[in-house]
Amino acid sequence: MEHLNEQRCLRILELPDGATIDEISHAYHLLMRVYGNAEGSFTAPSMDEFSAEARTQALNQIEAAYAELCRIHTQTQRLVHPPAPVLEAHLPVDGSILRGVRESVNISLEHLASQTHIRLDYLSAMEDERFGDIPLPPVILRGFISAYVTEVGLNPDQVVPAYMQRYQQWQARKSK
Repeated sequence: MEHLNEQRCLRILELPDGATIDEISHAYHLLMRVYGNAEGSFTAPSMDEFSAEARTQALNQIEAAYAELCRIHTQTQRLVHPPAPVLEAHLPVDGSILRGVRESVNISLEHLASQTHIRLDYLSAMEDERFGDIPLPPVILRGFISAYVTEVGLNPDQVVPAYMQRYQQWQARKSK
């Protein structure tokens, strides 16, 4: 397949210049429903004219355009957000420190939610250490924290164990 530049990718996904990552994602999912289901209710009337090969080619182009736009968006976000401050190894990592780091790199909670696909109320509860408001298994919380710290530019190996230790201490106090 030919190299896809940003403009070509936007045309494939039927998007205007400057589309947000949410618009890109929405367009991708919509087009995948349209082209991906030969017999579904989303099939356009002219879809009967497409052979299985043409449909596969269209799906491949949509996939490639979406992947390229996501890559471009990720690179752009890294350039927009300065590197996060390095946490000292001995620093106890709690939710308020995570919030401070997030705010220092100018990432909103809403943007973090869209990038990590973590519910806004869970992110807020994680920052406030309202563990009771996150009714999920510890392994899921560990994944959420890892995604959070990665998105704000921190090292998950440095932050996640300390945060999870605070969570385990909360669990121990709760079970008494």
